[in-house]
Amino acid sequence: MMIELSMGQDFKELAAQSTAMGRNVKKAASAGLGKAVKHASGHVITNYLRGQYLARRSGRLAAAVDGWLASDFDGVVGVRKDSAVDRYKYQLGDESVIIKPKNGKFLAIPIGENLTSSGVAKNDSPRDIEDGFFIRTGDRLLFGRKNGKRGKFRAMFTLVKQVEVIGTGALFDGVDESIEPMTDIITDQINKDVIDG
Repeated sequence: MMIELSMGQDFKELAAQSTAMGRNVKKAASAGLGKAVKHASGHVITNYLRGQYLARRSGRLAAAVDGWLASDFDGVVGVRKDSAVDRYKYQLGDESVIIKPKNGKFLAIPIGENLTSSGVAKNDSPRDIEDGFFIRTGDRLLFGRKNGKRGKFRAMFTLVKQVEVIGTGALFDGVDESIEPMTDIITDQINKDVIDG
């Protein structure tokens, strides 16, 4: 998941001029764009991935978001190809993904008392729970346990054949909010290096 930002064609033509000023504008704009995409990636991480759009357990995804230059006039904000989070970087976009079990018939989704207050599973698998058992309620298959012999059933997992996960749109929203500050960063860099310098 990436968003590419490109300087306009008129700007590219101005910077392509072989004059000293054209070379300085090109260098300054490229440096400014590099800083701008870093700013945008930081904005996405701080304002969208630290518990707002995605739960805090997405720390590895937040750490993978970056901003870099693809060329002098093309910047990218997103997750690089072949990153450790390739399997779930779709969460940054707005596409929907159907997740099915790789082995077996069901996915075990942690629920109820098996979740911490921040939504992280206490137990990753029904196999981790001693004295657990399955029950069917209507069309739902649940796994849980009783507290004591006469205790009430506590559901720990719901078992489903597939889950649809819809992306958050966090990357686009964060970059879109950063357009004005990014423009200011590039303009400031050109002013500093070409006009003032």
